[in-house]
Parts: sequence; C-alpha cells; structure tokens
Amino acid sequence: MAMPQVSACLIVKNEATNLQRCLASVQPVVDEIVVVDTGSTDDTVAIARQFTEKLYTLPWRDDFAAARNYSLDQASGEWILVLDADEVLVCLSDTSLREQLAAAPSVQAYQLLRREIGTGEQFSDFAIVRLFRNLPTLRYQGRFHEQLVSSGSAPITIGSLTTFRIDHYGYQPAQIQAKMRDRNIPILERIRASEGLSLSLLFALADMYNAVNNPSAAEDCFNELFERLFPHLLSGQLPPEVPGSLPEILHQLGRRLLAAEEHEALQLLCQQSLIWFPTYPPLNHLAGCWLMALGFPLGATAYFEYCLEMGRTNRYSKQMPFPLDYVGERAAQQLALAYQALQETERSRYYTELAQSLKS
Repeated sequence: MAMPQVSACLIVKNEATNLQRCLASVQPVVDEIVVVDTGSTDDTVAIARQFTEKLYTLPWRDDFAAARNYSLDQASGEWILVLDADEVLVCLSDTSLREQLAAAPSVQAYQLLRREIGTGEQFSDFAIVRLFRNLPTLRYQGRFHEQLVSSGSAPITIGSLTTFRIDHYGYQPAQIQAKMRDRNIPILERIRASEGLSLSLLFALADMYNAVNNPSAAEDCFNELFERLFPHLLSGQLPPEVPGSLPEILHQLGRRLLAAEEHEALQLLCQQSLIWFPTYPPLNHLAGCWLMALGFPLGATAYFEYCLEMGRTNRYSKQMPFPLDYVGERAAQQLALAYQALQETERSRYYTELAQSLKS
C-alpha cells in the first residue's frame, strides 16, 4: 500500500521566538513543510530556511483565509496539516501519521485535540480540524478566524485523530495586547464597518476590547450579541450559522445578566442554552449560580454535581475550551456553599475539602 504524502503549511510573521520549536516538532512527521511569510522583520525567514526550501513571501492584506489558501496552493502532498508558529505537534503513538491516513480512505479531514500550555490556568482540550485532504474544494473562508469549508455538494467527512495532539503555547500578555491593539482590533473594525461581523467575530472583538482595557467598547459588542441572539432564545431555533464559540458567548452573556440581576432574561438564556449545549460545563455552572442567587440552593446542587461528574468521566463538550476548574474546584466550592445554605454541615465540609484537594 502506497503511503500518502503529507505537507505541513504555516503562515508566519515575526515568529522567531516560536518557529524553530514548531518546525522541529513537525519535521519528522511530514514529507514537506510550506512556510508563507507575510512581512517578518526578525529572524523568522532565516529560521524557516533551516527546515524547508518551500518558503514564500506574500504581502499582508488583512485576510487570514487568503494567506492560508496561498499556503495550501504551494503544497504537493495528498494531505495537509495546518499549524500556527506558536503550536507544537505532539505524537502520542508509535504508528506513523501516513499509516493512519492510509487506513481510512473515506475520511476527508481529521480533528485533533489542542491543549493550551503555559497560560497560568488549566483549560480543557478542544477539537479543531487541522488535517485534511489536499482537494481544490477544501479551502479557508473568512478574513479573520478563518474556517475550512467545502465548495463541494457534500459536507466534509470528519474523523478524530487521537494519536496526535497540538500544544498551543501562545504569547506573553504584552505581546497579545499589542497584537490585539495594533492588528486584530483594527482588522475587525474594518470588517464591521464594511460588511458587519458574524457572531463569533463580534464576540472575539468584545473579548479583545476587554483585554486592552476598553470595557465600554466591549459592552457595546456584548449588547449587540444579546440583541442578535434574543430572538433565537425565544424561538428555540439556533442561528443559521452556529459558531463554535456560541456556548461561551451564551455563558458570557449569562454572567452579565446575573451580575445585573436580570433574572427573567437569564432564565430564558439558561433554559435554552442547556437544551442546545447540555454538556458545556460553564453553562451548567451558570444555571447553578443563578438558582443560588434566587435562593434555591437545593436546585443548584444538581448543576454543580453534574459539572463534577463531567470532570470525572471526561464527558464534556470539546467544542470550546474552558477553565477546567468548572469541572473541579469551582464546582466543589459552589456545592460547599449550597449545602452550607441548606444547613447540611457534613456535606458542606466534604465539598470544601474536595475543593481544596482539587486545587492542589
């Protein structure tokens, strides 16, 4: 059986700090590496040349999908693995990637779990499509937070690849703020002015405004998000295009409603959100906190217990990363408070001790 060839594709700019680690991790796994530089002024290009001759330059035009697709056009492999410079490919098995791809001829794309590293807070792994066949019908779409889409008549056949994982190291806080302030926010505001923002991009913009200490601009974005989602909460119909970030969008909107004591709107949001996303722990935690605020600690315990159960069984949504203490310490702390309110001293003490053990 002929083994399929695999191309790794990256777009980079000023990634001298991260790039060598990334390329060293992927070099033993793939047949070629394609690097597209969009205007580096540091040693990024020199580092890339140590690993590949397929190095290209593309002027940056505020369009991540265009840069991604240009990199795909340079790939000769039958499969494409897409990575960012601040990521590392981790092999979890002795079986080669080529052997696994050859064993599943009907699959067009694979999800890999991505893990956040060195953030100071533990986050859940989440599934992301990064490995797919080199087909002209599979290309990226979206100037920001680009997504792989198919121009064919049939949906993409997606499998899960558990023998590899992507570790995401990210950037230092000062670097992140600079990228948001100088690049990302201006791009998103230009898109907003010209064509409007999708739910996911509007949420990303809100998050960035918070990160650069502009809470009023963030609040404007969250207000628009709620106005656009409220009709769907009333009807029970999901938006036509459901972004992967929708569970966390709803969670963040719910936290704001809880802080403002908007209980009627929060009841609607909690009920409908948990119909749509029943295994997203932060939404269960939100429902428990809402019942606690209303003075119903007994009802709240069911939601916090479910959070702990999802943590014990690892049966929670991998659609969106979230802080793991929602299925650990944070849930146990809330259970301790709930049982304290119910005057069940022994149970309260048990969950207090559990929270301490989960923290350590």
